[in-house]
Amino acid sequence: MKDYIWYEKYRPKKLNDLVLPKAHKKTFRQFIKAREIPHLLFYGPPGSGKTTLANIFIKKCASASLLLSASAEDRGINTIKKRVNQFARSMRKGKKKLKVAFFDEANGLTPEAQEALKNTIEKNQKNCRFIFTTNEFDKITPPIVSRCRVFKFDAFPKTDLSIYLQKILKKEDVDYKDKDLKKIIKMYYPDIRTIMNNVQACSMSGKLNIKEVLTTLDTRLMKKYIDGGLIFALRHMFTGASDFLWVYRWLFNDYIWTMPKDAKGEAALIVADYLHRDKTIPDKEVNLSACCIELMNLLDVDLDFDVPF
Repeated sequence: MKDYIWYEKYRPKKLNDLVLPKAHKKTFRQFIKAREIPHLLFYGPPGSGKTTLANIFIKKCASASLLLSASAEDRGINTIKKRVNQFARSMRKGKKKLKVAFFDEANGLTPEAQEALKNTIEKNQKNCRFIFTTNEFDKITPPIVSRCRVFKFDAFPKTDLSIYLQKILKKEDVDYKDKDLKKIIKMYYPDIRTIMNNVQACSMSGKLNIKEVLTTLDTRLMKKYIDGGLIFALRHMFTGASDFLWVYRWLFNDYIWTMPKDAKGEAALIVADYLHRDKTIPDKEVNLSACCIELMNLLDVDLDFDVPF
């Protein structure tokens, strides 16, 4: 199944395969050559290579690793006290390789967990290194930041991304039109993971056919439903989806500018507020629906809760 998912199948395996600033790459090569890394903090947008680089370092520099998704059950203080402390204290298997504890999506770590990590990092720095990745730099506490080498990751340039996706489509023997590929990139940029998942979903027939899959993401319909107060029709469009960053971008960049002039400012604040909540909310679909209801109320339209099917 892993090989079937294009995002995993074509994930870069080597440092040279990543699109990174030259200065960063030079530093990272030195780390790999020495088989030694400091504590690291990578931050930037989704799909910018943070997790991929962390995995490359683990493969090249670690004798043992502990991988934790700080956005899931691994985010609390109990994980730090039990699993992380035990791992960090245990001796490394090889003298020339470090143990590495990797916190993916570290912005999900509770403040208490980050506070507990301070001493763990300090006491075990000769034996264990820590890598943190995050989309939200401001959620990482200053004590953690101060103990790490910090590297900012930028979004994959659209031109390079288009070339990269074209190569994948050719390897998968998929016919495509440049305009269709650019439409998917525009809709979901800069989230490479979501872009690749949608390109794959639209390629199941051997041809990139965005009409087959993206009809449920038709922004013209979304505008119609919001303007008409059709909340359940709108929710039906999002069924099964889990990443709504592109919807908030569309609302902010396109939709609100079609609203009456005196409503645009408040609408922009509403979208920004719900986008911020999206990062930590348990049910992202409900959060987006609430955002759309606020926009409907701002437009003073009657809400229609009838089920559209």
